[in-house]
Amino acid sequence: MEYELTVQETSRQKEFSFYNIFWIFVAGGVIGCILETIWCCFVFGEYSSRSSNLFFPISTVWGLGAVLFTLLLKENMESSSGLIFLKGYIMGGMFEFACGFLCEKVLDVTFWDYSALPFSLGRYVNLVFCCFWGLAALCWCRKIYPMIRRILMEKTRKSSRLLTQGFAVFMLLTTLMSGAALLRMSERSQDLPPQNRFEQYLDQHYSDEILQKCFPKMKPADLVIPSDQYLADR
Repeated sequence: MEYELTVQETSRQKEFSFYNIFWIFVAGGVIGCILETIWCCFVFGEYSSRSSNLFFPISTVWGLGAVLFTLLLKENMESSSGLIFLKGYIMGGMFEFACGFLCEKVLDVTFWDYSALPFSLGRYVNLVFCCFWGLAALCWCRKIYPMIRRILMEKTRKSSRLLTQGFAVFMLLTTLMSGAALLRMSERSQDLPPQNRFEQYLDQHYSDEILQKCFPKMKPADLVIPSDQYLADR
């Protein structure tokens, strides 16, 4: 009995190791980025990048959301569909608010704004759109995560570990670079001159125009979108 508990505990530690959590983040972020891009093409009739990274097509919000669902719903993988949907609905709405609020306060920009739509709670939470989080949680628990888990639990070779470490470094550096470029854009909006060579490099290679092309839905935090222009600007 004690041996069985030890084996189960070891397997659980492996399942939620840094190696697995990192690839869950990547898988969720890439899938979310692709789905949002397709959704924008279908709804708005135009291509619009939904990536959060200047160098790789990944949505940080959806990636972190996948990790959140995995860790907080790990005891509910076999629960009823209604319970999973409800938890995803609530957690997704809270998480989306936190991400939007953080971008507004740190970067002085918004990447989405629901305030012009019915059933919205402020700028970053819409009770209807929260249904997408509920459905995402349901799909994640029922279909996507079990498939990813099987793949990750099998890939334990040294080469896989080296790939993870190398790609993790790449993601860290590109995420920091993307964040630095956005922070510098916020400083430029306040007419703050560059303080060092790195900031001069950012001004030269990542101007406001370039960043706006990379993040086409990004808007100044103080911009209020009228309801009749929402679809055009979303």
